[in-house]
Amino acid sequence: MKKLFLCVVAMVMAVGCSNGPAELVDESEGFALLQRDATTLEATYRSGGASVRMLVVETSSNVVEVTYDFGDPVIGFHIDYNQGVGKFMPTGSALDAAQSQLINHQLEGISNTVPEQGQRTRIEDAAVRQTSFMQIVPVGELLSPYEFVSARGWVHISCTCGSQNIGGYTRQAGRGCTCTGGSGQGCKGRCGQGCGITSTPACVGTTAYTQDCAKHDYGLGTFEAASDDYSFASNNCSCTGVGTCY
Repeated sequence: MKKLFLCVVAMVMAVGCSNGPAELVDESEGFALLQRDATTLEATYRSGGASVRMLVVETSSNVVEVTYDFGDPVIGFHIDYNQGVGKFMPTGSALDAAQSQLINHQLEGISNTVPEQGQRTRIEDAAVRQTSFMQIVPVGELLSPYEFVSARGWVHISCTCGSQNIGGYTRQAGRGCTCTGGSGQGCKGRCGQGCGITSTPACVGTTAYTQDCAKHDYGLGTFEAASDDYSFASNNCSCTGVGTCY
């Protein structure tokens, strides 16, 4: 596993795992899709001298390696959909605020590139889900590796905004830009990007609404506890489309 992860990281850095020449790196600003085929999706986002390079590779049927290379740190995921097991594998320094902001733009670029939900390939779905998860990875905190398991389960919540049980707590949660619970962004409980009261972002990420994602939104649960929800939970709520609150 360690050898495979290092190989994937090397691919992200355009070094490769062979003796062949390194590929040319796209240095343009903004989002760039470098490769997209049946088993690989590679993309970068660059802004102001900072960049993130994402590589998603389906190494065998329903087993996917995902890496986000900021130079330092490099954050990797190993996701085995057959076994329902995932691994979070960070290396290097803590994620900083500028790097975290790159992820928001990277997710927008990916979401504008891949098909709508229900039409995505395994690697496209993994790219959207894990990039959505990267939005909640803590900033300024040295990260440790851990494993998450789908068998531990998740609990979907209602799509309709209202007072709900989110696992021992009662809070407002559900779809809608005004479903803020009194503070922060709307769409509380969504395993993905929230939405603001005055803004109408594109419908990106997942439309899975769960208790653990709601608890994280309210600071009542950890990002680790929401890992399996982001990676494995089914999309129980529909999306009303681009340019609308959802």
